[in-house]
Amino acid sequence: MTVRSSLLAASALFAATILPAHAAPAEDATRLATLLAMPYANGLTGAAGAPRLAWVERRNGIRNILVSDGGAAPHRVTAYTQDDGTDLWGLTLSPDGRMLAFVEGGDPEYPDDAPPNAGNAPVPGKQTVRVVLPDGRIATAGEGHAPTFSPDGRQLAFAHGGALLVGRAGGVPRTVLTTPGTITALHWSPDGTRLAIEIDRGSHALIALWQDKPGNEAPVFLPAALAQDQMPAFSPDGRSIAFVRARTPLLTAERGKGHFWSIQAYDIATGTERTLWTAPEGAGSRFWAPEGMGLTWTGNGRLLFPWEGSGWLRLCALPVAASPPTPHCLTPDGAEIATYRLSADRTRLLYTANSGDLDHWRAWSQPLDDTPATPLTAEDEQVTDLTTAGQAIAVMATGIAQPAHPVVLQNGARRTPVTATVPNGFTFAPPQIVHIHGADGYDIHGQLFLPPATTPGPHPALIFVHGGPERQMLPAFNAMGYYSNAYIMNQLLAARGYVVLSVNYRSGTGYGLAFRDAPGIGRAGASEYGDVHAAGLYLRARPDVAPARIGIWGGSWGGYLTALALARDSALFAAGADFHGVHDLTEPDHPGLSPEEKQRARASEWRSSPAADIAHWQAPVLLIHGDDDHNVAFEQSTLLARMLTARNVPFEDHIFPGERHAFLRTQDWLAAYLWTLHFLDAHLSAGHEK
Repeated sequence: MTVRSSLLAASALFAATILPAHAAPAEDATRLATLLAMPYANGLTGAAGAPRLAWVERRNGIRNILVSDGGAAPHRVTAYTQDDGTDLWGLTLSPDGRMLAFVEGGDPEYPDDAPPNAGNAPVPGKQTVRVVLPDGRIATAGEGHAPTFSPDGRQLAFAHGGALLVGRAGGVPRTVLTTPGTITALHWSPDGTRLAIEIDRGSHALIALWQDKPGNEAPVFLPAALAQDQMPAFSPDGRSIAFVRARTPLLTAERGKGHFWSIQAYDIATGTERTLWTAPEGAGSRFWAPEGMGLTWTGNGRLLFPWEGSGWLRLCALPVAASPPTPHCLTPDGAEIATYRLSADRTRLLYTANSGDLDHWRAWSQPLDDTPATPLTAEDEQVTDLTTAGQAIAVMATGIAQPAHPVVLQNGARRTPVTATVPNGFTFAPPQIVHIHGADGYDIHGQLFLPPATTPGPHPALIFVHGGPERQMLPAFNAMGYYSNAYIMNQLLAARGYVVLSVNYRSGTGYGLAFRDAPGIGRAGASEYGDVHAAGLYLRARPDVAPARIGIWGGSWGGYLTALALARDSALFAAGADFHGVHDLTEPDHPGLSPEEKQRARASEWRSSPAADIAHWQAPVLLIHGDDDHNVAFEQSTLLARMLTARNVPFEDHIFPGERHAFLRTQDWLAAYLWTLHFLDAHLSAGHEK
C-alpha cells in the first residue's frame, strides 16, 4: 500500500471508528486527506553563483528536499518515507551549488530546546546538520543549526547552543568558540576569513567577531550596549560591519516617543564603533521587521534597511559617507515589503510587496534610484518570498487552487518546476474580498468563502481568526504551512454548506503600522476583538446566513479570540473551535513599573482575557492542543477546561501527546480538522447541506 493510500485509509478508519455516527461522512474524511496531501513547498534557497535552487516539499505528509537547475524538473536529494513530524529546515547551498546543507529534526523556532518527538518514537531524533555532497551522498556534520557556507564554499559553519563549529564542508567540524547564551545567526565576511556571530543572552544580544587565524581564535566582541544588537552586515570591502541596535520599550512607553533603535557601524581595524543614524521619534521609532530581513550594502556605499517611518514598512537606503547620512526610501509608500534581495549584478532591487492592492503580494524589480518598479509576477498569484540563484530570480508563489510552489524567472522566461493538480471532485472557489466597518468606522479586510450556488440557504456561518497576531490572510493559499492547511479547511467548510469569513483584524500585518500597532490591542485591552465582533454582525446581517447558527474557529491568537468571542458574545457565536489558544493573559511581573502601574497593567491583562468573562460563557467549544507546545503553554487549555467544567459549559477536548504548537504531522492536522467538522456539524447543523 502506498503512503498516500495509507493516509486515505487511515482517514476513513478514523471517521468510521472514532467519530460518532453523525460526524463528517467518510467521503469528507477522504476528501480532506486528499487535500492535505497536496504538495506544499517552503524553505526556498538559491546558490550565489549558479542557477540551482533547493526547497523542502511536504507531499502526502512526508517532507523531502528537492533541487532544480534553472527551474527544470527537480530531483529529490533525500529519501524520507514517514509522516513522523521530523522537520527539514535551514537549507543553504554552497556558492557553486554543488553542496547543500540542511537541518534534520528540531524546531526552527526553538532550535536549542529539546527536539520534538511528535511521532513518539522510542528514541527521539536529534537536531542534526547534514550535508548533501556533490556525489549525492549525505554526510553528518553534527548536532546544531544555522549552517552557512563560506564564500568560497570550502568551509561550513554552524551553531549548537552557544558553541560555534567550523570545518571543511563535508568533513568533521571543530568547536572554535563557546559562549553563554544562544548563537542565533552567522554571517561570513566577503573574503571568508571572519564570522560575525549573533548571540542572544535573553536580556540583551551581542555580536562577536571570530577570525579563522590559528593560535588566535578568541572572539572579539563588538562594543556592546544594554540593548539587542542584531542583523550584522559586512561592507563589500570587509572592513566594517553595520548592525541594528534596538531597545525594548517599557509597557508604559508612549507610542511615537523615544528613540528605540539605531544603525551602528564598527570599524574592524580600529575596533571603534559609531552611530550612523538614529530613528527619530514618531512612526517607526520602534524597530520592527519580518523574520529573516536584514541589512544589505549596495555597491555605491549605501546601506539598505527596513523602516516604518512613513507608517508603512518600506526599504530605505542610508548613504553612509554623507554627513549626516539621511535615509531615502526606495519602495512605494502606502504598501509593505515582505522580503528583498539585490540582483546578481547589484544594480537592481528585487522585493515582494503589496503595492497597489493591500490584499495582493507580487514580486517587483526596480533600479536603485527613483525609477518606478515593474512587476515580476502575475496578478493571479500571491508572492511573499523571493531569492536569487545566479542570474535567476526565484519566488515562492501560491494561487487560489495551488499551495506554495517555486517559480523561476530568467531572461523573460518563467519556469515552474512542480505543478500541483487539484484532487478530482473538488473545486477551489475564489474567495471574495470584503470590507467590514468596525464600530469606530475603521476599514477591516476579509475573505469570504461561499457555498456552491446550488446549495440552498440560509447557511450556517463561521468566522475564521488567524493567529500571530502579526499575520495577514489572503484570497489564496498562504505561504505558511499552518495557514495553507487552514485555507484548505475554509474551502472545505464552504463546499459543505458554510459561509466562512476570514477576518484580518487589527494587530495583523499588511495594512501599515497604525493597523498593526493599534491602541489597546492584546493585553492592553483586546481592542482587536471589536473587529471580530463586527465580522460576526456582518455575517448575521447577510440574507444567506442563518443568524442563530454562527460559529467561530481559529488557533493560537485566533484560539484566544475564539475563546474571547464565546465568553463575551455567546448570543452571537453559537459554537467555536479553539486550537491551542491563550485564555489568561496576566503576566507574573512587569519590571520597571511602579506598584500602581503594575496593578493597572495586570488589571488590563485580566480584563482582556477570556477567563475574565467566563461567567457569561454559554456556547459549546472544542479544545485541541499538543502537549509539547512551546509557543502557548499547554496549561492555558487545561485551565480553561477546569473553568468550563466548574460552570457546566459544554466542551469537547482532544490532546496530541508530543505535538508542538503548529502540528508537525499531517495526520494530526487531519484528525484535528475531522474533529472540528464533526463538532461544528453537531452544533451548527451543516452536515446535511452538501
